[in-house]
Amino acid sequence: TTGSAEEMIANCDVLLTRFSSTAFVGLALGKETYSDFDMDQMRRLMPEQNNSAASKIAEVCRGLLEAVRP
Repeated sequence: TTGSAEEMIANCDVLLTRFSSTAFVGLALGKETYSDFDMDQMRRLMPEQNNSAASKIAEVCRGLLEAVRP
């Protein structure tokens, strides 16, 4: 099969994967996901999906820039 793995995951009902980063894609899309990874740990490692990531990244960047400013 050819095509984008992400598109295939978006169109699946359940995702089965061994040791692949596609497990993160499935979790991010809210898919029922099964993997040989520790799924509880995968869920803990998921980035926050609450529309505030850009603000948090900008805040960290500003702090870093302030720290190195002469």
